[in-house]
Amino acid sequence: MTDKKNHLWIPEQEIKHIDKTPTGRGNDYPVQPREHGEKLSRGLRDIMKFFQHIQSPGPLDEKDLIAFQVLLQDKEDFSVQRKLIESEGLTINAVRNRRQAVVSAPRSVFANLQKRVDRYRDKGIKKDFKYIKDFLPFRGEDKSNDSFRRFLLANPELLDVDVQMVLLPDMASAIQTKAEKDIVSKIRQKNGHVQGEPYHLTDGTAIIRAKMSPSSLMDISDDPRIYQIKQTSFFRSLEGSGYSPYPGAWTLDPTVDINSLPTVVILDDGVQLPGELQSVVAVQWSASGCSREKTAADHGTFVASRAAFGYIGQHGVSQTLVPRARIIDAQIAHTGEDVAGDTFVRRVQEAVKAFADVAKIFNLSYNATSPIEGDEMSLLGSELDSLSQKYDVRFVISAGNHVVCRTAPTLKEILDDDDSRIAEPADALLGITVGAIAGEQHEASISKQYDIVPYARRGPGAFGFSKPDIVAYGATIDAASGQSIPDTYALGIDKTGFQVLPGTSFTAPIAAGDLAQVLSIVQGGDINLAQALLYNGAQHVYDHADLQQDVADYASNLYGHGLSSPENSMYSSENRVSFVHSGTMNRLEKQRVKFFIPASIANLRLKRGEKKLRVTVTCVTCPPTDRSKGDEYVSAYVSASIHRLNSNGKNVTDNPSVSEKRKKWDTCCHFSNEFSSFSPGDWEVWLELFTRWSIADDQEIPYSLVVTLEDLTSSNNLYSEIIRETAGRFQPMQALRLQNQQ
Repeated sequence: MTDKKNHLWIPEQEIKHIDKTPTGRGNDYPVQPREHGEKLSRGLRDIMKFFQHIQSPGPLDEKDLIAFQVLLQDKEDFSVQRKLIESEGLTINAVRNRRQAVVSAPRSVFANLQKRVDRYRDKGIKKDFKYIKDFLPFRGEDKSNDSFRRFLLANPELLDVDVQMVLLPDMASAIQTKAEKDIVSKIRQKNGHVQGEPYHLTDGTAIIRAKMSPSSLMDISDDPRIYQIKQTSFFRSLEGSGYSPYPGAWTLDPTVDINSLPTVVILDDGVQLPGELQSVVAVQWSASGCSREKTAADHGTFVASRAAFGYIGQHGVSQTLVPRARIIDAQIAHTGEDVAGDTFVRRVQEAVKAFADVAKIFNLSYNATSPIEGDEMSLLGSELDSLSQKYDVRFVISAGNHVVCRTAPTLKEILDDDDSRIAEPADALLGITVGAIAGEQHEASISKQYDIVPYARRGPGAFGFSKPDIVAYGATIDAASGQSIPDTYALGIDKTGFQVLPGTSFTAPIAAGDLAQVLSIVQGGDINLAQALLYNGAQHVYDHADLQQDVADYASNLYGHGLSSPENSMYSSENRVSFVHSGTMNRLEKQRVKFFIPASIANLRLKRGEKKLRVTVTCVTCPPTDRSKGDEYVSAYVSASIHRLNSNGKNVTDNPSVSEKRKKWDTCCHFSNEFSSFSPGDWEVWLELFTRWSIADDQEIPYSLVVTLEDLTSSNNLYSEIIRETAGRFQPMQALRLQNQQ
């Protein structure tokens, strides 16, 4: 881009705040207290029988924790009926779906609940019980997913299985500590092997990893303090191929001040760049349990080279490399090591705590070997979201790689296979998941130029949300041999030579470096705004014309927002102008954000129906997340819509009939529309926040908005006319930053 201009900032005075009164309606159920009450009473008796069955011989203590399930009526939602449940003294520990939750209570509280249900049955007292459909025991078979159960059935000869036991969320501290000790003791009594000390996610959830026989696991799984049992995930990296030596020594562009570059933390097996390039590495650090002597740092070096220098092949025959980011080498693995989930979580937590004060971007190019189930958040995916929230950072994550391409002869068959779905932790909703597309045409590959490459995993992510978020060019592979094919976009470097790098491991750092470049122009280091700009500036890699919604959704699960394009995200031009704003919203207001359409483009005369303006809206939110809330994992989202002036000067809603990302509860709302006839002046994006039951009405949720205008006629005066006609209402971002520094 030669015509580089600074984006325009939307100041607070261009935003109108509209009061909003949340409303809610109750449902009525024609239940008879006697029959319905007897059903609920029977459910509670079954729970007590189950609880007595799993306890050690002896009288029950009044403080013993009883965990069970509450099932609401078909039209109900725990966001509405939370107060009813909590008024009974019950703790809502985890919401499995909107109608079904795991709750707990001490024995004494449970006994009082039984009495009140009996009074409802006998005298019709406490009619709010009509909203509850049933009380159910929380059994061991309710605590594992389908894939784990299928695995156990398919492998009856297993002597032991490696599992992670997730304890019930939101237990009181003393109860949780006792639960950890009790369950560890039970595992050892069953001749199981506890793998290290219990560990904790950022949200406080306790997890115990152990190896034990399937039969012993079944015995222990009924413990009411165990919420989930998951097969232990192992995370690994891929190695490069197609090595070739350097033709000579590298040099760094001496005009670049490395200390002024934005920073990317490489969470990997270490970084060992050639000596003449090593100065781009600002810090070398190792997590507890990692040793520099035990690793070759192959994977991390390749990853770092892509983050620091982008597409190596685009530097041409010159031996001078132009760095765009400096690197923090945060070693969390050894070369070729399969890292267990508990160890991986601990090491990632340690790295983020060490560097969150000096860096906003963490590249993680490790994935589990199996695809996600998708009906719940993975442990590591949810932990990355919690860390993003707590430390205001972003993880750039590889989508993962699969081996379906070894047996499937066509790209369609590969993509239709469930085993090609993204792998943990690529389901992190606040993270930036990166896929891979072919950058060049190779006849030997089944992936043509701009196709998803044969090995790259695709979406959807958890709960059907589209993933990946963005794509970058990666190496494709020869269909016959399975070997990587060298091209401009396939190269990385280590301390001795070039490598051809197949794998989303090596497209993630491209996007991480791109995000770092974008962050460098954002005032205040606002990572949320940098993320919104990255998505907004991504280039389409498929034809958007006349798409049906199902086709658009499918494409989003292959390409996300499109091809990462840092210059497009960093700069406006005469023909393409971005208005940007970051702010917060709560549930008690709506916001109407103004942007401006100049008369120069509105008054252009074209053939009837010919489009002359494209408006693209991207709104990224950073809401609280909670793995214990099941499919209500995301607690808030912002809905955005375009309100334009029509040819009569009337404000009308004009959103596209087909959009790329306007799904409820997604963390990004992204869409574009094209216009042929309209009036100039102030258009608006209307924003409205929707929240779940865990969010207070006045809690502020951060968002970042980017609205981009594209002159489809290339008249070359869009930016200048906006500046002239608005007379300083919207200031260029760089100018704002300079003013703030003075």
